[in-house]
Amino acid sequence: MADNFNTKVPLTGNNQPPLTDERAIPQQDGAIPQYAAGISSGQYDALDPVGKTVLSFEKGNFNVLNSLPQLVSSKTSQITQTLIPIIEVALIELLGSNTMYRRSLAQFFPAFDVQGKLNIEFVFNYTVESFIGQDIPVESIQNDANYILQKLQMFKEASITKCEINCNDGLVTIKGSL
Repeated sequence: MADNFNTKVPLTGNNQPPLTDERAIPQQDGAIPQYAAGISSGQYDALDPVGKTVLSFEKGNFNVLNSLPQLVSSKTSQITQTLIPIIEVALIELLGSNTMYRRSLAQFFPAFDVQGKLNIEFVFNYTVESFIGQDIPVESIQNDANYILQKLQMFKEASITKCEINCNDGLVTIKGSL
């Protein structure tokens, strides 16, 4: 059979090349693979050419790795939609306005506990100019820190390990994990 790819002869049933490619030459994106079995019987699905596979291993933590995108997305939503708003509502209630503080630091550290569950440890720093001073009573500082901590305890998913106010630089530090 002559090579009809380089000539300008219209394809007919007699000169059409077969739908197989013994050399298995890769096709460009969007082209029908010439070596794909099932095209003639209508079994070929261009959107899922390799079929559905479920990967699993007998040992190891592959399932944890596989579920990380959903876990991280869920934790990120909890941080941005619940934890940060609770902190900032407490600061607004203490200070009277959201212009009275600055968001200085938000640092996150993903970690796994002994059962293989994902935890995100966090540190938030807010700078409050009105908290800077040497003559502020210790009881007032403790009351303000406890107020923020009580607000945060409403969010049961988070474990707060530190909530303190430093009057030297006006820094409100909140540490914990989720």
